[in-house]
Amino acid sequence: MKKSFVKTLLATSVFFSATAMAAYPEKPITIIVPWGAGGNTDTIARLVAKGLQEELKTNVNVINRTGGSGVVGHNAIKTAKPDGYTLGVVTVEIALMHHQKMTDLSYKDYTPIVRLGVVPGGVQVAKDAPYKDINELLAAIKAAPGKLKASGSGLNSIWHLNLLGMLKSAGLPEDSVKFVPSQGASAALQELVSGGIDFTTSSPGEAQSMTDAGMVKHLAITTPTKSELYSNIPVFQEVTPYKWTLNGWNVLTAPQGLPDDVKAILEKAMEKVYATGELQKFANKQGFEASALYGTELEKFMADEDKKFGELLSTK
Repeated sequence: MKKSFVKTLLATSVFFSATAMAAYPEKPITIIVPWGAGGNTDTIARLVAKGLQEELKTNVNVINRTGGSGVVGHNAIKTAKPDGYTLGVVTVEIALMHHQKMTDLSYKDYTPIVRLGVVPGGVQVAKDAPYKDINELLAAIKAAPGKLKASGSGLNSIWHLNLLGMLKSAGLPEDSVKFVPSQGASAALQELVSGGIDFTTSSPGEAQSMTDAGMVKHLAITTPTKSELYSNIPVFQEVTPYKWTLNGWNVLTAPQGLPDDVKAILEKAMEKVYATGELQKFANKQGFEASALYGTELEKFMADEDKKFGELLSTK
């Protein structure tokens, strides 16, 4: 009698467990974006939402939670219930903000699901600049510390750190180039072609329209190896004696504590979304790559990025 009861109880438990897992998702899902509407992060999030909606057969909505240079939105992702119904797109700033004392948030506050966009950094000069390659630019910096001016975005932003990382790799102090903050890469590139600064350290994609117009030229890209998207741009650490790489990136995440079975469902769905090629097509058109990474590889990637920026910012 007891054995029969236990068997029935176990069978019932397995049934309800399977039913609970199969039930996800049983209501709409929200994806939080810490940045404004219309940018690359927002657009790729909306493509992810569209793909997940088709795969999971439920409504997936994107909301923009801006403010605090990304802190507000990243905090909203962290503090949501870890049930799979609130996801978020965490950006590279999560590897910077706590080292900059802006917040206590870090990559450890999230359950990473899949990496989305990867945005390479680079170095650009005006078409008539006297530097034929990145080594000539570095030589000019060494010859006259503090004379040259650069920009790319705001103070302590990812492209500012790109400059600092390159200088550090070459054994140069950060004040050997004067950084001029700007309202994003577009404004910095306008300043470059007008002669207000000597070079920019933003992404090749952001500069592409100006390079196509013959106003700007690329000196280097800060990818680890040759980029398929920019195969004609020299890799900084391959053509100089110095080791430095930098990419911007974003990752689809959930709050820390997401159940493993829900994570598995989301990962499987995202594999199918990637298989359509829509994310890659959009990214390439915008000048960056959509490069999937899952599981322990993704966790290691985020930890390594946090360590790299922590070491760089600790010297400031």
